[in-house]
Amino acid sequence: MPVDHAFYLIGIDLGTSSVKAVLINSVGKIIDWTDEEYPLLSPEKDWAEQDPETWLAATLNVVRRLVENNNLNPAHVAGIGLAGQMHGLVCVGEDGRALRPAIIWADRRSKKQVDRLQQQIGLANLAEWTGNPPATGFMLPGWLWIIENEPDVAAHIKYLLLPKDFLRFQLTGQVGSEPSDASSTALFDPHGRCWSEPLLHELKLPSDCLPPIHESAEICGGLLPDMAAACGLLAGTPLVFGGSDVSLQALGQGIVEAGLVSCTIGTGGQLFAPMSEPVHDPLLRLHLFCHAIPNRWHMEAAILSAGLSLRWLRDRFWQGQSYETLANMAQQVEAAGQGIFFLPYLAGERTPVMDSSARAAFIGLSLEHGQAHIIRSVMEGVVFALRQGLDLMRFLNVPVNRLVATGASIRHPLWLQLQADIFNMAVFPADTPQATGLGAALLAGLGTGVFETIDQVVNFSKTYRMDVVQPNPQRVELYEKAYQTYLQIYPAINTIQHKV
Repeated sequence: MPVDHAFYLIGIDLGTSSVKAVLINSVGKIIDWTDEEYPLLSPEKDWAEQDPETWLAATLNVVRRLVENNNLNPAHVAGIGLAGQMHGLVCVGEDGRALRPAIIWADRRSKKQVDRLQQQIGLANLAEWTGNPPATGFMLPGWLWIIENEPDVAAHIKYLLLPKDFLRFQLTGQVGSEPSDASSTALFDPHGRCWSEPLLHELKLPSDCLPPIHESAEICGGLLPDMAAACGLLAGTPLVFGGSDVSLQALGQGIVEAGLVSCTIGTGGQLFAPMSEPVHDPLLRLHLFCHAIPNRWHMEAAILSAGLSLRWLRDRFWQGQSYETLANMAQQVEAAGQGIFFLPYLAGERTPVMDSSARAAFIGLSLEHGQAHIIRSVMEGVVFALRQGLDLMRFLNVPVNRLVATGASIRHPLWLQLQADIFNMAVFPADTPQATGLGAALLAGLGTGVFETIDQVVNFSKTYRMDVVQPNPQRVELYEKAYQTYLQIYPAINTIQHKV
């Protein structure tokens, strides 16, 4: 059916499993959205790659469907914003094409490079120069791996681009990046919002293959004629530089000011805490990234196997069952699972251990435990892991005044109640569908002048459901005792894990 406002904006969310396109009108209302999936490739153990050309084809398809499904007049599309999966690496040659498949955030091949970086650069310098620990799947360790293992590729690199920056380059022909995504590479100084010259100098790496940095809402260029024809829009339709998926999800939920903290349980899990001044963790257990909003930063706690843990459990042991069915089963048993714990390190872990070799574990299994206990322990273990990040933020005096639940966790009341009880905080479920794509579209509105101020954007996006979830005092007490036990598990089995 036709849309009913004069000007529209499109937000593109380039995710790990699919790309989404979201259409909004000039008052920030979502009109429609569509998506298209693509595969994750793992040709070798610990490898996670994707074909950048697949990203481009899928993006053109979803935008074209938005245009056709809504009978859009292309002249009424004021701009396009891009959000992208973070950390990854696309090696681009002189011809503007990818030289090899993209190495994405889930990749773990570069453990040796990460260990060597930590030894060579040192914790203090990494904290000062980048505010972040290097981790497998980040651009810097991936680049070093390519230099050491694929010298022919390394010799022909013209640009190193993040996933959404490669996509925008294909759409517009303009090379560039912006602070929110660049700060996730382990090559960037989030304090100065620029590439880290001391780090590049110490590692003897060239800086000329890194793209110039622009602000996220700045217009980078317009759609190339062939790209416009492929997706049904006009040549020259402006694109802004865009942002990381977590920062634009936060923008799409109005999480800009300090004190608002989002907790996302998707494939991975993140706690996102905006800051008006950059503060890094001196021990690098937390990440310091730039927000997509100028003069804003955010501290982030990241775990790798949040919803992924429940997906693993379902796919291995309850094939064909829905997540809702599993969560309903988990509700049948008492909190804290009668002494059973799950350490959710199926893919290694970031916050707080920063250990790509960490492994998951069930602790405390006995004859009295059944299916429901195991499911509940997995869900509890995910929220315990997130609690560690929340505790670190509080320890570093990051304001935590209101918690907004986002992602798949808002689809079942048990996920929400677990967050309320384990965090001992009221939980405000987000009421913004497709928040990341919405944030990308809103950013395009800022860049193109459809929206005049950040405050105007936040007023469109800062919405929560009315069913605020309060902590249950009895379960809070149970979970506090269980959490203290949970904290002892990784240190107790760490040595054994690294021998396996």
